[in-house]
Formats: sequence, structure tokens, C-alpha cells
Amino acid sequence: MKRITLILSVMMMMLANLAAQSLYIHKTDGSVITVPMNTIDSITFTGTTPVTNYAWMNEIYSRGTTEDPDWIEIYNNGDSDIDLTGFKIYDSGGQSGSKPKKEFPSGTVIPAGGFYVIVTDTEDESGFGLSGSGEEVWLENTASEVIDNVTFAALEEGQSYGRYPDGTENWQILYTVTRGAANSNLIPSVIELNELYSRGTSEDPDWVEIHNSSSADIDISGYKIYDPGGNTGTKPKMEFPSGSIVPANGWLVIVTDTDDPAGFGLSSGGDEVWLENTTGVVIDYVAIPSMETTQSYGRYPDGADNWQLLNTITKGTANMP
Repeated sequence: MKRITLILSVMMMMLANLAAQSLYIHKTDGSVITVPMNTIDSITFTGTTPVTNYAWMNEIYSRGTTEDPDWIEIYNNGDSDIDLTGFKIYDSGGQSGSKPKKEFPSGTVIPAGGFYVIVTDTEDESGFGLSGSGEEVWLENTASEVIDNVTFAALEEGQSYGRYPDGTENWQILYTVTRGAANSNLIPSVIELNELYSRGTSEDPDWVEIHNSSSADIDISGYKIYDPGGNTGTKPKMEFPSGSIVPANGWLVIVTDTDDPAGFGLSSGGDEVWLENTTGVVIDYVAIPSMETTQSYGRYPDGADNWQLLNTITKGTANMP
């Protein structure tokens, strides 16, 4: 096994790419040393870290459409511009030589701390679509040296795969696509009022159903729901208790007609309901009409903008007309 000592005053940057099982050492003269990870016993750093510029693959989008084809974002982590003219990017076809590698066009410059997006799924010979099931991609410099590569994960619509924070070694699925901008690890929280039932009985009191249309569970502990009494301040707002989790693409039902001071029955002749988050921001509102004992009022389909009387009551499940 090898013991490697890196003198950082003469080295540009080191990237340990575990997906490729290789250590890429980028020197200040632009050359790259590639060392298989399984041949290294230990790494020792000495010296001081210089201010450097480096171009990284930073975000990958494989769920392209005709209007927005697959793309890869490159990030410049330094304090001066980087010219990518003649750099190449490719998938397994380019790596094996079965097709040309895609070259960055003349004049491709990434500003300091900025981003550049290259569309990969093009109609020319070097174009390549990115598999929605995941695959490996490579980036090389004008000396034909691989300076970055990654095997990205399978992605769903609305997801990308990227470094977070930008330029770090941490790759993860991102639920907010940020083409040409700083990556975000925030999960969009789409929490909405979805179905309301105002013809409750002592055995089945009035209730409101909440829907989560995102792909991750969302904790709504501390959110508040209320009718005009809570809105005007004449009574307390009803708070979702600790541990109120709305599952991914699922539902949570809260009974509103309770005996505590914040409880409120929904008027069968029509009413208004507000939903607010933990910061006090109203995130949803609906005015419900009168309904029969066999009806509820809800979005159809779930999460849509369309509200209607529903002739099938679907408490805690997908709405039906």
C-alpha cells in the first residue's frame, strides 16, 4: 500500500471521489494525478492551503423534457473566472470511445463563484441523455485528464442530484432543482387543506383533512387551524399537537369539533377555514358551502386547485367525486 504526503503549498486541490474509487490530485500547473483508492494506506497533509480555482460538476438533472433537456451544472469555487473552452463531458459512451465526448464550446467562461449549465441531451453525435435510473459521468480538461466524475442516483421528477453545499464532496438528491444557481437542500412543503366534513355527529365529529403532495414526510406540529372565531381573535386557534406528521403523498385528519377552548364545529350552512404554519403565515384558506350528510367538500383530484362537493366521503384517503 502507498503512503501519500501532500504538500498543499504546491497542490491545487484534492478530490476523493468515492463513487469512482479514485483520488484525483489537481496540481497548480493544471495536471492531474490519479491514484486508485484501494492502493492508499494513509494520506498526510502538510503546508498551507492556497487560494484556488476549480471547476466541479455541481448539479445533475436527468428528468429532462423536450422543452428542458437533461443538463449538468459546473461550478467555479474560486475568486477568478475559469475558461472551459475545450473541456469535455461524457457518459459511458464517451468513456468507452463508442461515441464522441461532448466538448464545451469556445468562449465558455464560468465567472468567479458562478455556474455554467451544459445541456447534454442534444441531437449532435456527442449528445447524451442522462438515465433517470442513474449512471456515471465524467469531466475532463483540455489535457484529456479526468478532473471530476460521479455516479448519480436514480431521480424522480422534480429532483436533481448535486453537491450540498456547492463545491463540497457531499452529493445528495436535491428536492429543489436550482439550475444555474446555488444548490438547496430544502424539501418543498406542499401542505394544504384537502377535504372538510361539516355534518359531524357525536360519534364522528366535524373534521378537516390535510394533504402532503411532496415526496417526504412533513412535521406540522405547531401549525394552527381555525374558523372565523380564531381569525378574529375571539377564541384560540386550534394547534396541531406534537408528533403531527403528514406522510409523503399522504393525509392527516384533525377533528375540529372538540370540547377544548380552541375547538370549533364547521357550520353545515357554509363556513371559512384557515391553515397557518409555525411562523403564523397563512398557507391555505377555503370557504366551504353547505353540504348534505352524505357529502364532504374537497379538492379533486387531491392537491388540485379545483374544489367541489364530493359525494363520496374519503376521510384520510384519496378524494373521489
